[in-house]
Amino acid sequence: MNESKRVKKVLVLVEGENGKVASVTLEVLGLARKVADSLQGNVCAAVIGHEIRGILKEIIYFADDVYSTESPLLADFQADIYSSALEDLSQEVNPFLILMGHTLNNRELGPKLAYRLGAELITDCVDLEVDQRTNALLCTKPVYGGNVIATFKVESEPGVATVRPKATEPIRQSKGGGKVTDFNPVIDKSSVRTLLVQRVIEEEENASLDKADVVVSGGRGIKEIEGLKELQELIHVLKRRFDRVELGASRPLVDRGWVISSRQIGLTGEKVAPELYIAVGISGTSQHLSGILRSKKIIAINSDPKAPIFQSADYGVIGQYEDVVPALVKKLKELL
Repeated sequence: MNESKRVKKVLVLVEGENGKVASVTLEVLGLARKVADSLQGNVCAAVIGHEIRGILKEIIYFADDVYSTESPLLADFQADIYSSALEDLSQEVNPFLILMGHTLNNRELGPKLAYRLGAELITDCVDLEVDQRTNALLCTKPVYGGNVIATFKVESEPGVATVRPKATEPIRQSKGGGKVTDFNPVIDKSSVRTLLVQRVIEEEENASLDKADVVVSGGRGIKEIEGLKELQELIHVLKRRFDRVELGASRPLVDRGWVISSRQIGLTGEKVAPELYIAVGISGTSQHLSGILRSKKIIAINSDPKAPIFQSADYGVIGQYEDVVPALVKKLKELL
């Protein structure tokens, strides 16, 4: 086919959540549509897994074409198998770009797939657009601990990119429905280099910080573990107003063993984008700020008036959290 006449396609890896399309996938599809429209192209969705009928029924309203790969061997995520299946699908679809959410699984999958395809990989993107002069892909992402926002140009095809959760608005459902095509790659079970022995999920780990409406985080300023009870009380009262309120932490509390690592926020932890972020006893180093860049509103409570967190906060309270948090809880109980 003449390259100039080839329809440019953006291929999105669909992630499932409780039998439905995960919210991060809808956000990725929003950027995919933006890129595809710039190229007058199509958005394609790849659904890979086992017992995916519910996801297929939903995803057809968000993509022009849907490729379904279903097998019992795909019931559990295995980066080697998934990357092999996506490599085969990419050769079939010949996409301009392959997109996926910057989630735990895809942080492993993205590099493996890019290596297989000999493709350029840009991770943790917050925006994507097309250079109208060259048709090259432009990927925007935070660098240097979130202190700088940089744009990278991807000139080869296909490019591979992961998108930070809550970095963009989710796609809107269309009235029509995309075409579903069964795609059956050869799945080589012998290529798997890891073995799932047991899935252990602590009850507390079920919460997803990236889906929270409000995150209340504690930092080094909380000197005693009993201080977390104050934060939990604040979380409890905020749940009167918000559906999802979660506890977060900076690295010192995780290092002390007071908070599980899945609740760590920052450069080496989770990236969050809640409606409201409350930082209690957190100084606000660049490493932590890189994890809260997309928060709509930030409230900082700190006893140090020179704490860097105040430079990024929308509202700041200077004082001991032992005094401020109970007073805040009391007032919220009166208002909510």
